Amino acid sequence: MLIKRPCKVKTIHLLTSMDEGSGKQQQICGLQEIKESLRNHGVLLELEYSSSIHDREIRFDNGWMIKIGRGLDYFKKPQSRFSLGYCDFDLRPCHETTVDIFHKKHTKKI
Repeated sequence: MLIKRPCKVKTIHLLTSMDEGSGKQQQICGLQEIKESLRNHGVLLELEYSSSIHDREIRFDNGWMIKIGRGLDYFKKPQSRFSLGYCDFDLRPCHETTVDIFHKKHTKKI
C-alpha cells in the first residue's frame, strides 16, 4: 500500500524475532528480498532482530506503529495458483491474529 499510493514514508523499521532451525535462512533471504524491492521504490527497510519480543513491530518514519501478534505471515496460502487471492491478498483468508495500529504521539516509553 505504501508503494501504490503517494506516501511520504521513506523509512520502515521492522522489529521481529529470528526464526529457528531451517526457517532461519528462508526468513533472512525473504526479508532481504523485501528490503531490496522497497529500496527500488525509494523506501529504506531497517531490520532488527530480538530474542525477547513476542509481537512483531513495524515503525514508519511518519510516527505510525503497527504491532502484529502473528508476524508477517498472517495470510493463508491459496489452494492453487488459479484460486481467488493468489495475486490479490485482499481476497485471501487470514490466520487468526491481532493487529494494533497507533501513533507514537499517543504512547509513552516505560
